This record gives sequence, C-alpha cells and structure tokens, in this order.
Amino acid sequence: MDIKEIKKMPVATRILIAQDIWDSIEDKDGIELTDEIKAELDSRIERHESGEATYYSLEESRKRNAKFRNDL
Repeated sequence: MDIKEIKKMPVATRILIAQDIWDSIEDKDGIELTDEIKAELDSRIERHESGEATYYSLEESRKRNAKFRNDL
C-alpha cells in the first residue's frame, strides 16, 4: 500500500490506522525530545497553570487558521 492509496481512505480510517501505528510502538518512553522542545512544553504548561494561556474553540481556530493561510 502506498501513500496515494492511503489518501483515498476516509479520514476516520486514516486516524484509526495512525492510532494503531502509535499504539504499536512499545518503547514510547525511549522517544528523545530535544532541549528546545522540552523548553517549549515547559513554557506551555507554565502559561496554562498561571492562567496566562489563551484557548480557542474549534470554530475560532478554524477562522484563525484560514486568516493565516490567506495572509501568506
């Protein structure tokens, strides 16, 4: 099966396959994060815990993403 065939599948099916692939990885703890990624994750957790984070609904996110795409 190649990527062209996979792209023809319904999105829900592709998501389930991706989940199955992720679940098949036995040593998830062995995945190394760079220091940069760790710092970003720590920053996001800190903003969340301090109440400084901004959250958007799905509809708001779609509108923001569409605007960003149109501005490119």
